[in-house]
Amino acid sequence: MLVFLQLLVLISYICKFIHAFLFILATVTLYPSQIECNSMLGQITETDKLILLYQLETQGELAPESVLDISDEEARFIRTSGEYILWESGKRDFDYPEVANSHWLETTYRGQAAKLDCLQTRDAVLCPLFMSDQFHGEWHIHNGFLRMNIESPHHHIELFSVANYDCNIHSLLLFKDKLLQGSANITLMV
Repeated sequence: MLVFLQLLVLISYICKFIHAFLFILATVTLYPSQIECNSMLGQITETDKLILLYQLETQGELAPESVLDISDEEARFIRTSGEYILWESGKRDFDYPEVANSHWLETTYRGQAAKLDCLQTRDAVLCPLFMSDQFHGEWHIHNGFLRMNIESPHHHIELFSVANYDCNIHSLLLFKDKLLQGSANITLMV
């Protein structure tokens, strides 16, 4: 039994190392420019988004067909797999004190960067670096996930993220006008 537990711990460390490598790789991997998030079955669910983050972090990319609504049976299969359970064990909930009055650096898979301010009032301000534009919106924590809705003059932007236990760099999904644009990382600036 002790050997089995030690093996699980070793596998956990290996998965965290692979996760970190894929996490870095995901910031430079190019994805299709737009992936429709509404299928004939309806909008993408929170469970779908969590599975997409899992696929992104473990596979390093999102295939266009991965965004279509995931069946309940497929979601159950993925969420009960050993690899998913290990991935999920490295995650935690965001909490209000961590996010309120915080400043984040957002880096996209295309190499774009922005400063993201989360105010105590739950307002969010996104400032692309090297541009004078500022986009305003709101942030909230729902079921431990960080969600942001930001408005620009021409688009509605949604961000969805789950927190990592072992570092202040977190993956997020980027949606523009309900289309998955790809992914980014947010890093807490201390």
